[in-house]
Amino acid sequence: MITILLTLWLSAAAGYLLRRHPVRCIGRITGWTVWLLLFLMGEEVGGNPEVLQGMGRIGADALVLTACTAMACTSLSGLCWKMLRRKRSCATGPEANGYAGDAVPLLTQMRDSMVIVGFFFLGCIAGYNGWCGFLPEEAGFCALCFLLACVGFGIGQNREIRAQLRQTDKRLMALPLLTIVATWIGAAVTAVLLPHYGLADWLAASSGFGYYSLSGILITELRGSTLGTLALVYNILRELLVLLCAPFLCRLLGPLAPISQGGATSGDTTLPVITAACGPQYAPLSIYHGICVDFTVPFLVPFFCSLA
Repeated sequence: MITILLTLWLSAAAGYLLRRHPVRCIGRITGWTVWLLLFLMGEEVGGNPEVLQGMGRIGADALVLTACTAMACTSLSGLCWKMLRRKRSCATGPEANGYAGDAVPLLTQMRDSMVIVGFFFLGCIAGYNGWCGFLPEEAGFCALCFLLACVGFGIGQNREIRAQLRQTDKRLMALPLLTIVATWIGAAVTAVLLPHYGLADWLAASSGFGYYSLSGILITELRGSTLGTLALVYNILRELLVLLCAPFLCRLLGPLAPISQGGATSGDTTLPVITAACGPQYAPLSIYHGICVDFTVPFLVPFFCSLA
């Protein structure tokens, strides 16, 4: 855990120090590393007969967790929006060029998630057939540390976030906290409905907040591949729900609902569909929300795993 945290913060500090010299390929490198990690995770799952036998139950558990956390996040964020709707211009940032008015096809929006799923299942096939027996046991952890270094470095180099934050209503700075608390409420309800996992396990699985690659791998390393796979499926479903239902959530519960449901992905993967549904003026808030929630994942997931 100390190695993980040091890797994240030191890489973020390095990115900030080198912000005047942006590394433009960091996003591609991060994406390739995510694919590698999901392949390695799938390889471990495919090589574990107990996990394969329980895959049906894992999927059902993930669906229940997704439903409970989604209801909590969208309901609380909708209530928050109703309290603030008299001042609809609360997020008055400039037009987010590149996001507004882009009719992004649904298949394009879901492409990254489908690629992730593809690499995971490819790893499952490799593990089931024993094709990767030459890999050392530390391969997953080394790849995880490299991913954290890429993520931290990329965030440290982001020079626009401070300017975007100054243009956002300060009352909405608490939205990431609302998302975290609402997610935990949903996890607690799931623990009552499905007591075969403890509360700490459900909190750990839900605390990925849509960051499926990092949270799933962390839990696999700390609590085993069964719970790690559940977390992976849950976080993918959380993201897909935003990609599919952002316009409906916005119309029904207000613009904060898809942002809150997006969790850690509201600053990147689900940002285009959120701004298309809610308006470009919510892009700075969505980015801020995603980054704040994103940074909690390496802390909260190991913490709850340690309690289980």
